[in-house]
Amino acid sequence: MDRICLSVAIMPMAAEFGWPASLQGVIQSAFLWGYMATQLVGGALADRYGGKRVLAAGIAWFSVASLLLPVMLQPATVAAGLTVPAVLLSRFLTGLGEGVALPSMSNLVASHIEPAAKARALGLCFSGFHSGNLVGLVLSPLLLMTYGWRGLFMVFGVLGLPLLLFWLRAVPDVPAAAAAAAGPGAPAPEAAKPAAPAAPAAAARAAAPNSPPGTSMSAINVSINYASTSIPVTEQAAAGLVASNAASAAAAADAAAGPGPSSAAAAAAATPAAAAAAAAPAAKKSDVTVAKLLTSSATWAIIVVNVVNHFGYFIYLNWMPTYFSKALGFDLRSSSFTAFLPWLVMAVGSSASGLLADSLVARGVPVTTVRKSLQTVAFLVPAAALMVLCQPGISAATAVSAMTVALGTTSLGQAGFVANMSDVAPRHAGKMFGLCNTFGCLSGIVGVTAVGFIVEATKSFTPVFQMTAALYVLGVAVWLVWCRGEKVFD
Repeated sequence: MDRICLSVAIMPMAAEFGWPASLQGVIQSAFLWGYMATQLVGGALADRYGGKRVLAAGIAWFSVASLLLPVMLQPATVAAGLTVPAVLLSRFLTGLGEGVALPSMSNLVASHIEPAAKARALGLCFSGFHSGNLVGLVLSPLLLMTYGWRGLFMVFGVLGLPLLLFWLRAVPDVPAAAAAAAGPGAPAPEAAKPAAPAAPAAAARAAAPNSPPGTSMSAINVSINYASTSIPVTEQAAAGLVASNAASAAAAADAAAGPGPSSAAAAAAATPAAAAAAAAPAAKKSDVTVAKLLTSSATWAIIVVNVVNHFGYFIYLNWMPTYFSKALGFDLRSSSFTAFLPWLVMAVGSSASGLLADSLVARGVPVTTVRKSLQTVAFLVPAAALMVLCQPGISAATAVSAMTVALGTTSLGQAGFVANMSDVAPRHAGKMFGLCNTFGCLSGIVGVTAVGFIVEATKSFTPVFQMTAALYVLGVAVWLVWCRGEKVFD
């Protein structure tokens, strides 16, 4: 709600302060500059400390930033000619706080949800994001008429407090036992999963020839248990766990194996240094940097599609009420309520897309096929709908219907490129999301800013829709060639 309220408030603010369309685009893009700045940082922090903590900090931050806007825009600020810098700063700070939301969400889904239900969970999460847009579009004109645009930002800022309290209470904390076992240097999981039962000693010994030289039983067990949680384990943490549990692991293995020579006993005698050496190969395998992610064409497929998606998405988000007002002649309340419908369909479509994708995968359809098919529909249908908007003399009903179809089918991308991030790098979902969303935010900045200049120069949204439709087609071409539905980075 905090990010969409300006798309409604910009109309009375522009009238009050005399902002042309080009400046309106620059002001609305300020949010995205902050939003982009915390994508990678938010993803890295979420993978390190857990999505719950990072998102909680983000909620507190953007709520305070929203409150700052009416506080800064006092008569003295306006008289000094600092109105635009104050608005830009407030929106930039709001974007900084909200930028950690999606990487944190991606981290939580990757670490908490089974692969078979991943697309469904992502669809539900994005449905919540889109629901915030539609609630904001309904409340904003009502608040504007009651309290003015200053009151609008105050109300949405204050609403962040109960949201923060709910988030802190609803999402479970890291279990104390898991945090203690992982050690001070290890990433903090959001929730612990039961450890997989230890394999019998005979099976472990049979697998030993295929293990790296010097790998102990306890090292194998630690690697298996942590791999099942999709939580990265640092070399130091793995070494500590191996050293502390070596004796108990060896005893359990020997008891299962019965009398006879025991390799597990030798593992029990392993020193912390030896344990660290044994665990090091597994730890290093999970050390995937941003530069490493960029070496794969699968990553670039997600980046390109993210760029195209965000170009259109943020144009809809920031300019749709203005389009309905200027191009179709709706008043402030009607334009906001009309813009509500496309976001409602998008919210429903996000949940439905996840259910559809998981159902297809459960029936044996290859993941790559599912991701490619849904993303293709998510771009080609909106491209066709936008071309309808380019036709001269279309009715308001046709325009609203076309915009609703465009946003509704775009939501299928939640089960396409968004879910594909966890397919490609399941243990680095936060980092992957932050990387791809950084490129996407930059695209959104370009799109939102460009619309202002285009509309000011041409007095029409037609060139905007034509450009967006062309990008959708380009995105499909790249996606069909480079998309991969299997794990690339461990």
